Amino acid sequence: MRLFDDEQHRAPRTGGDWEQHRAHRDPRSGPAQDEVGALGLSSFLLARADEVVVAVRGITAYSDGLVLTVVVLFADEQQAQDLGWTMHDFSRSPGRFRLGSIFSDGRSATSGTRDAPVVQAGSGPCLLLLGAQAAALGWAGSYWLHPLPPSGPLVLGCRWPDRGIPETLVEIDPDPLLAAAASSWPVWERT
Repeated sequence: MRLFDDEQHRAPRTGGDWEQHRAHRDPRSGPAQDEVGALGLSSFLLARADEVVVAVRGITAYSDGLVLTVVVLFADEQQAQDLGWTMHDFSRSPGRFRLGSIFSDGRSATSGTRDAPVVQAGSGPCLLLLGAQAAALGWAGSYWLHPLPPSGPLVLGCRWPDRGIPETLVEIDPDPLLAAAASSWPVWERT
């Protein structure tokens, strides 16, 4: 006796979906979904104003890019209101939040340069907001930076005129990130 006899028998899954993902993935759209990534760098302060702090909570390295987890912390809950629009990549407010990076070879990528929430066109580096969440006293967002930076100083920066943060730059050593990226691989290729 069966309770749910209306279900069709399905062939077992082959487990080969990751091959299709890899074959059709645009590396500028985000990290490969078949990689776990490796923590390359932990938290550091990016900018501070009287009522707001911007920090990088961590950078996870993948074989072809980095996920930067950025947090915004407010001293006053009222300051955290209406974050949704100013934090979007496609906001055009002149005082909006912007995040950016400069590679040692001079190439750069910034957030807030797109007209709609779609993958940027072009061949240079890209910085893409993957997702975010807001709370009473904060905001956290994950940004995809592609490609991996070359060796040499990597500059990360932000600006947020609406919240009193001028352009602020922090130089970091990308070598730990590159080492972490070398240890990130597709989980289905190795057993």
